[in-house]
Amino acid sequence: MQIKAEQLASALERGLQPIYLLAGEEPVLVADAASAVRKAARRLGFGERVVHEVERGFDWSVLGGEAASLSLFAERRLIELRLGAGKLGDDGSAALCGYAKDPAPDVLLLLTGESFERRVRDSAWYRACDSTGVVMYAWPLEATAMPRWLVARARSLGVALNEAAASLLADLTEGNLLVAAQELDKLVLLSPPGAALGRDSVLQAVTDNPRFAARDLADAVLAGDGRRLTRALAHLKDAGETPILALWQLTQDLQRLIDGNMAGQPPRRRELLTRAQRRRPAAFWQSLRAQAALVDRACKGVGKGAEPWLALASLALRMAGHSRLQGN
Repeated sequence: MQIKAEQLASALERGLQPIYLLAGEEPVLVADAASAVRKAARRLGFGERVVHEVERGFDWSVLGGEAASLSLFAERRLIELRLGAGKLGDDGSAALCGYAKDPAPDVLLLLTGESFERRVRDSAWYRACDSTGVVMYAWPLEATAMPRWLVARARSLGVALNEAAASLLADLTEGNLLVAAQELDKLVLLSPPGAALGRDSVLQAVTDNPRFAARDLADAVLAGDGRRLTRALAHLKDAGETPILALWQLTQDLQRLIDGNMAGQPPRRRELLTRAQRRRPAAFWQSLRAQAALVDRACKGVGKGAEPWLALASLALRMAGHSRLQGN
């Protein structure tokens, strides 16, 4: 039976199957799914766990031996095989096909893997696992689905993340599920159990990372938000960062505003870019290239005495449509 990542929890509630094959393009989804299977197995009395890394030359007779052996510690056993890219060879394919025809009683077989090529997903052993157990292949989440996933993951970690905060976190991490999950985990560690986390909580935690702080500055510029722009600049400067990364983000956005190419940007950033583009004619954005070049020279110490942070602030303010920095 093939299911999607979001269907696994309900499938586990209906009872355990003898085989679970979990793999895909998103390591976070695979890891979370494997943790859910292990938790369900422990709850149902699978008290012993045996783990094997399947590498070149792996002895596949181990599978049959482990499944048939009696345990001194538990009546039920979880056998976990880590398959990597799933290129198992003839011996591996034969072993899993044979096992799937007659799974051992009181044994749960958990197979985890990475990204599988099409021919692996079409293999006999893959189909055998599908016929006997549960197969979950984690495809990359669509941009619109990532905030919902973050909200659900936060709930599972014991905090409440509102939709606006989840959308911001998805945008700041540029749709990278692993980075977003790591930032969410950090946010949870810094928050009391049951906390309600909003946009400000995400900004405070995530913008401690200079790359995300630079991105927050760029978003404030595109939104024309003078107060947020001022805070973002102060945060970067106080953290002892150089203006180089923030300048790079601004010049990337400046080029997008000039040529209109917003490919690869998350939905929220595309919206910010589109709104900014409508505020001014193309000639205005084109004219800022020379100023960006002067900021770059100041950052490299070859400008005409310009202070890098003041030069960056001046560029950011012009792009945002403001004449001066604003107080909190």
